[in-house]
Amino acid sequence: MANMVTSVDGAFAAGGRSGGLSGPADREVFHLLRGLADVVLVAAGTARAERYRRPGADADTRADRAGRGQEPLPRLAVVSRSARIPADQPFLRGEGPDPLLLHPDDADVSDLPPGMVTRSAGRGSVDLGSALGLLHEDGARSVLCEGGPRLLGQLVEADLLDELFVTVSPVLAGGDDLGLLRGAPAMERRIRLHRVIEDDDFLLLTYRRER
Repeated sequence: MANMVTSVDGAFAAGGRSGGLSGPADREVFHLLRGLADVVLVAAGTARAERYRRPGADADTRADRAGRGQEPLPRLAVVSRSARIPADQPFLRGEGPDPLLLHPDDADVSDLPPGMVTRSAGRGSVDLGSALGLLHEDGARSVLCEGGPRLLGQLVEADLLDELFVTVSPVLAGGDDLGLLRGAPAMERRIRLHRVIEDDDFLLLTYRRER
């Protein structure tokens, strides 16, 4: 599944960050979905821009996860073609499992800072189908993609997305950060509207891919 936020005019960021479009209801969905996921999947560029940390969970969420047979905390998986991760990234430290770095077979990981586990999938670029297969082998049954748009576009292009959560923020943002599938080739993937919730002018939408 994937969770994204967009302005009414289709921007995926305001001031360079998606948090500029968020609101209380969107943040609640963000934490609820993380509580359900075994793995949180994110592109390295998004992790840098948003200053990602390792996913956390409160006591109630941990208890719910235990009841479902899940680990106490979801694991972060970072997708990177270059495998260049700056040593100042917040997700390199903290509570929870060390994040996974999903990278191509031919990426140089010799200078990777401590605090990550490497897994290779594909050559030249990350093969997302193979990467999800590796996560499945590790026990993941629910993977949550949090972007960015290029990663989401690659998942959709490969027809790997089953469920999409989109928050439409009551903002007209302008700028060039437009398109939830930015950079993806033209395609058609039919998705079905599953749920619509309105909260303080925010629209919380859920779509599902029919198989």
